[in-house]
Amino acid sequence: MPGPISQNFERGKAFGLLKARQERRLAEINREFLCDQKYSDEENLPEKLSAFKEKYMEFDLNNEGEIDLMSLKRMMEKLGVPKTHLEMKKMISEVTGY
Repeated sequence: MPGPISQNFERGKAFGLLKARQERRLAEINREFLCDQKYSDEENLPEKLSAFKEKYMEFDLNNEGEIDLMSLKRMMEKLGVPKTHLEMKKMISEVTGY
């Protein structure tokens, strides 16, 4: 039967693997933006995408690749772009179509 140290190691290893997978997926998404001609005029796009990726990983608190409304609101505030609850819902609606 594994002891507490072994259990903590396993949880830590699983967390690390989850974060690595999440980072690979976000890097793939960033590459799609960088290759999309719609965004070719965007100034400092690689730096912006990198900053957003880091913040996203910081606020994906459940590590499931999703950020709930309140976490997204906090993220926007920390990025210096505060939004009201209704603005957040509208923004999500525009992206998801719901």
